[in-house]
Amino acid sequence: YMFVVWDRIPFASANLTTALTGVRDNLGLVGVAFFFQLLALVCSIYYSFTAVGLHNVFHEDGAYDEQTIVVVSLLLLVSYYWTYQVLRHIVMVTVAGTIGSWWFGQPSALKETFTTATFYNFGSICQGSLFVGFVQFLRQITEGLRPNRDDSAMMCFYECSLFIQEKIVNCVDNLADSFTPWAFTYMGLYHYGLKEAGHKANELFETRGWSRIVTDDLISSVLAMVSLVIGGLSGSFAVILQALDGHGLTSFGHPVLTSFMIGFVVGIVLSTVLFSIIDSSVCAVIVCFAGSPVEFHRNHSELSHEMRNAWKEVWPGSLDVENVAAGLV
Repeated sequence: YMFVVWDRIPFASANLTTALTGVRDNLGLVGVAFFFQLLALVCSIYYSFTAVGLHNVFHEDGAYDEQTIVVVSLLLLVSYYWTYQVLRHIVMVTVAGTIGSWWFGQPSALKETFTTATFYNFGSICQGSLFVGFVQFLRQITEGLRPNRDDSAMMCFYECSLFIQEKIVNCVDNLADSFTPWAFTYMGLYHYGLKEAGHKANELFETRGWSRIVTDDLISSVLAMVSLVIGGLSGSFAVILQALDGHGLTSFGHPVLTSFMIGFVVGIVLSTVLFSIIDSSVCAVIVCFAGSPVEFHRNHSELSHEMRNAWKEVWPGSLDVENVAAGLV
């Protein structure tokens, strides 16, 4: 994997260096991340006990049909996923706003951004936490349906299929324009609502010609791999605890597998919540670099030169914009 992404490492490294410098100058963000990691742990324990208890009730009582069990289990899973995403995105919005104040050379906005994320923008964060992941998943699926008008044909069935494909893809694209992961970064920086933030973020990248650049997910991919390793270690630790306890895990028929899966999921959830501080700070740096490169150069000239050199090396022509040249030359 390292050899495959080798040419993109300078780009990711420059973004990460700038992001972590901003975090280091606002160490209160680390406290916020640990606090929400603790909340994620409490929620994970609660949902684990709830899931095990429901399983015992369903299989010991015998009064519930299979359909009811599936529906309740699915609702519980969605509830846990939603809670986890809300906690994670509160951290991301808080980090984005704080990095923004650092970018513009202003006093730390940690307190104000945290208050905004947990009160004024909490509804938008909850809405995005439930739908953004689903919409992005739909977009990945519909990419294969995107019609190619170059393949001309006179058959009526072919034309009808093209029409249907275009409608489906356009519908998903319209949803993805608002329900994008970049909306949380823009929300933290400029305090927009979810849909407006997502639209303005996509509009900014399209104006700068960075639509392809922002799909570079090297840092998030590495963090995801680290989270998987942590999840595996947590699952293995859970198996050891279950073996030392000497009792099967309630009425589950496979206590080893069950304990491993619980530990695995909890490990991934806790690590991704903590890593949100890195992921969000990098996203905030990219958005700010797209919208306000002159201010960055004015307040953090050394970091600005490093980022510009790395971007020119990996993405030639990405900074060939008149307002950037006028401010930095």
